[in-house]
Amino acid sequence: MPKTIRQQLDEVERDVTLYSEFHEAEKARFKLECFLWTAEERIEWQETQRSIAEHLRELHDKRMALLDELEG
Repeated sequence: MPKTIRQQLDEVERDVTLYSEFHEAEKARFKLECFLWTAEERIEWQETQRSIAEHLRELHDKRMALLDELEG
């Protein structure tokens, strides 16, 4: 059964919240532990952060499209 626009929007909002919380937790972890990490671990962390940021941008775009559809 297809989801309503409101259900899709709620799901996107939940995902934004979860990814944002994870992003903040990872930044805090970096501040506490980065001096112990190898270069490879730092690179991996940066790649993960880039991936999270990209996904948040995609979720933002999806949220805006759903809001436009909901208002239209």
